[in-house]
Amino acid sequence: MNPLISPQLDNGSLSPEEVEAYLQDHPAFFKDHLSLLEGMTVPHPSGEAVSLVARQLGLLREKNHRLLKQLDELVQIARDNDVLYQRIHQLTLTLLEAKSVEDVLASLDWGLHEYFQTDFVVIRILEPQRESAVSNLFVVPDSPSGIWCDGVIVGDKPLCGKPDAEHVGFLFGEDAELVQSYAVIALRHAGMRGIFGIGSREAQRFHADMGSVFLRQMSEVLAAKLSTLINDAP
Repeated sequence: MNPLISPQLDNGSLSPEEVEAYLQDHPAFFKDHLSLLEGMTVPHPSGEAVSLVARQLGLLREKNHRLLKQLDELVQIARDNDVLYQRIHQLTLTLLEAKSVEDVLASLDWGLHEYFQTDFVVIRILEPQRESAVSNLFVVPDSPSGIWCDGVIVGDKPLCGKPDAEHVGFLFGEDAELVQSYAVIALRHAGMRGIFGIGSREAQRFHADMGSVFLRQMSEVLAAKLSTLINDAP
C-alpha cells in the first residue's frame, strides 16, 4: 500500500490539509520514496506541468536570487554609511579648528558644500543671547520666529521636507525662493538652544521619511562646538 495513502482516503475522510500536515511533519518523505516523484506534477503559472523536483529547483533559484539582491542592497547601504561616517568625521575635524562663532559658520558652510554638496546653510540661536557681527544669528525667544524655533527644538526629530512657506524666508532670506527642500535640526548643548537648517535646490533631497541618524550626529557636534564658544565669550 502506498504509505502516503491510508485506507480512509478511499472513503474520502482524509483531507488535503491532513496530507499537507503529514508532509510538513515528514520533510524527508520523498527522499525515501523517490519513485513517487516520477509521476507527480505541479501546475506551473504558464499552464504547463512540471515535475515536483523541477518546480522546487525553480523556487529555490527564485529565493536565492531574492536573497542575493537583498545582500547586494545591504552591502551598498553599508558602503554608503561608511562614506557618510567619513564625511561627518572630516566635517567634525573642520569644526574643531574654529576659534569663534564666525569661524564655525564659515567652516560649516564650506564643509557641508565640500563633503555633502549642500546648497544653503543657516544657524539661528535662541539662548544664550549674545552680540554678533553675523546678522540674524540670534533670535528673540518670544518672537513668532523664536516660538517656531522652540517648537523645532523640543520636537523628537528633525523637520525634513518641503519648505514651510511661513518660515523659509526667516531661515534663508533672499535665497528662500531657491530652496525646494530643507532639513531643520535642533541644537541643544549645555544651555545653548538653537536650530540648524540645510536647504537644497532639489525637491527630493530632504523628505519626511528619510533617516535622521547622521543629521542628529552632525547637530550634536555643531551644538557642542557652538556652546563652548558662546558660553566662553566675554
